[in-house]
Amino acid sequence: MRSLTGGVAHVASVIEEDLEDRDTGLQKPHIKGLADLCATALASRSSNTAEWVALVPRTDVEEKSRERYISRFLANKLICCVSVMGGFIPELMEMAGSNGKTIILSLDQSKISDGFECLMLSLRVGERAIPVVWRVVETSGAIGFDVQERLLEDAKKMIPDGLSILLAADRFYGTSALINWCQKEGWQYRIRLKGNLIFQHEGAEITASQAFDMKMTALENAIFNKTMIATNIGILYESGHKEPWFISMDCKPSKYKILDYGMRWGIECLFSDFKSRGFGITKTRLKQATRIERLILILTIALYWAVSTGMKPRGLGGTKKTVQILDIFIQTRPALHPQCSSLPRIYPYPLEF
Repeated sequence: MRSLTGGVAHVASVIEEDLEDRDTGLQKPHIKGLADLCATALASRSSNTAEWVALVPRTDVEEKSRERYISRFLANKLICCVSVMGGFIPELMEMAGSNGKTIILSLDQSKISDGFECLMLSLRVGERAIPVVWRVVETSGAIGFDVQERLLEDAKKMIPDGLSILLAADRFYGTSALINWCQKEGWQYRIRLKGNLIFQHEGAEITASQAFDMKMTALENAIFNKTMIATNIGILYESGHKEPWFISMDCKPSKYKILDYGMRWGIECLFSDFKSRGFGITKTRLKQATRIERLILILTIALYWAVSTGMKPRGLGGTKKTVQILDIFIQTRPALHPQCSSLPRIYPYPLEF
């Protein structure tokens, strides 16, 4: 039976009320379960489900019963991470894209645990990022474009009409297939390339590294070798860096356009929040990709609540109910757990887009 008293239970009830107002595709029991586990993750500041057992707001006396409660949620195929995030991301994107600003999406991959990699697309918020969609794959290598494309297609459905999108990605994703996808969708892009990629430029073959050696600062209308896909490439080297940046882009290259690529750094901080500096997800003992994906969902909603402390609701002051929810969370946050008072405010207060 669910507990209705105590700090964790109180925060869970606030998160539950918010989830009920969102179009997440979750049934009532799933909303309660997600709220319980998000509040537990915030209180423990951990992704270790063994630690959650003692904190999850359940009146069940037996430890095994609590363990089964957590395990059933992580294994539940009816809980779709993409659908749940569809209840959050459009609102965040509208806020981030207000007044004609460009939405910054970052694509990157990180090791979750031995044998499991997570490919994630994130939304830049302030100087950091919030997950949009993700896939966990049982592999030790790079995740290919087939998975990247499905991820991007899922994210595309969440984007409100009329917003300008810029995709930033590291050099492991600098492929003709990804750039071609961005061009077809009308997205701006700043994607780092490997220096050994061969291009056709002005009737001859050239690599990005060769262009740098020739003191060139840009390649315009360079065509990926053995394809018909053309792109512009900006080249920038700054002292103190090991190697230059080769940045593929949709516009005429310049130093400032190249530096746009640096906006992807928020996703590195995000992975750090999930890993060593935050929830410690790399210590998870889960061995099924879908269960790890739902664990990331719990941590994502928990992170959303942690960073929305002090966040001004949409509109001037928001609804009375929304303001009450944020006020309750701010008041109860230090009482959740001894560690919770030191949980970092991941974004500036108040949060600004």
